[in-house]
Amino acid sequence: MQAYLKQWSDFNQDMMVSAQKLADINTNLLKNLAQQKMDTVGIWVETANQQMQTLTQAKRVDEVLDGETQLVEDFNKKVLSNYGATVDVWGDAKNQLTAWMEDNMKTATKMNPWLQPSSN
Repeated sequence: MQAYLKQWSDFNQDMMVSAQKLADINTNLLKNLAQQKMDTVGIWVETANQQMQTLTQAKRVDEVLDGETQLVEDFNKKVLSNYGATVDVWGDAKNQLTAWMEDNMKTATKMNPWLQPSSN
């Protein structure tokens, strides 16, 4: 009976550690996604400010067109870079969750040997 209680206590401790790891992964994911969102807003605000400068400082129509063309190019590069960084955030979270799940399966197989994959 004592061995069973010890095993149950160890299992509960492992579950608490696992739950904290999952919470940390989710917290980091949300924090990183919020940062990416703020970066996106920053890109929009910066581009809008530059557009206002272009429109107010241009003396001829061709200066406006050249400025707008450059703004669109810069905007597209920044948005694409931000998109790539966001994909990296999701990829990192996926890798962390995969590792978390593998660790949990190891813990579960210690508790229940029948969960071990068969070698047939």
